[in-house]
Amino acid sequence: MMLIEGLVIAVLLYSVLADRIKQKPTAFYTGTYALTAFVVAYYLLGWNMKVPGVINKWGMDLFQRGALSTATFIVVMFLGTITKHNRFSTRLLKIRGEISIIGCILAFAHNIIFGVVYFPMLVLNPQTLDGPRKMAAILTIILLVLMIPLFLTSFQCIRRKMKPKAWKRLQRLAYPFYYLIYLHVMVLYGINARAHILDIVIYTAIYVLYTILRLRKYFLMKKKKQARARTSAVQQKTA
Repeated sequence: MMLIEGLVIAVLLYSVLADRIKQKPTAFYTGTYALTAFVVAYYLLGWNMKVPGVINKWGMDLFQRGALSTATFIVVMFLGTITKHNRFSTRLLKIRGEISIIGCILAFAHNIIFGVVYFPMLVLNPQTLDGPRKMAAILTIILLVLMIPLFLTSFQCIRRKMKPKAWKRLQRLAYPFYYLIYLHVMVLYGINARAHILDIVIYTAIYVLYTILRLRKYFLMKKKKQARARTSAVQQKTA
């Protein structure tokens, strides 16, 4: 259910703030960095133990568990499946690059908070980790390796220095990145599947829908390219 909360917050925030994010993206990046630093300090310094549990459950855990960053990535994912945009989707599409950067920055909080515990264990004392947690830690490292170049090349100042084809090829890393997020979550939920059955169903439904819509767009675009190619060939013959 935390993901649903994160999705509602993400969609509302990004749609309301779309114009401002587009106008002043650096201000929002800076604010997100500051928020991420606060979240890391909040958990690593034990401040979460000094506040009512409801604040953590319905507020801070969204950042610690990576629910808000994952929700942001899901918004970015689904924007890439739309073939006919309306006013709402167009509003979000114009800041797709900016919110993907925000999602990456938010994800660092989750990775730092758990990484300071599990990464040293994975390297120095792997036998202390059970199978699922070891797999989750390995997947996290792979996700970071994929996310960092996607994150850096989403900045316009870096994108402009790249050739368009090279940038597009690199951005294809987003697809394995998205699906590895799902795998990472399923590995962790699998530790106690009964307690997380609803979350498993929600995540799976979202990813199945995304896959269907993405394949639909792929085949539609392929048909359009083939139609343009046939039209061009006919025009060349009649010229």
